[in-house]
Amino acid sequence: MDEMTVADLIEKLERMNPEAKVRLATQPNYPFEYTIGEVTETEDGTCWIAEGEQQGYLSGEAQEALGWSNWSRN
Repeated sequence: MDEMTVADLIEKLERMNPEAKVRLATQPNYPFEYTIGEVTETEDGTCWIAEGEQQGYLSGEAQEALGWSNWSRN
């Protein structure tokens, strides 16, 4: 998979409900969901999105949407 750029991310987000919550899904084998923390850019031009607070286990619906449905906790 090619690396995502800010433009790629914006394009994907523009297709979504602008009022929808944004979450970060991590660890496909033990999936959790997090709020989004700080967003910043370093001198090398890399955009960083930090995890915020853990919200719990990632829902089965979200796991399936991400293609992580081979392991389901919920």
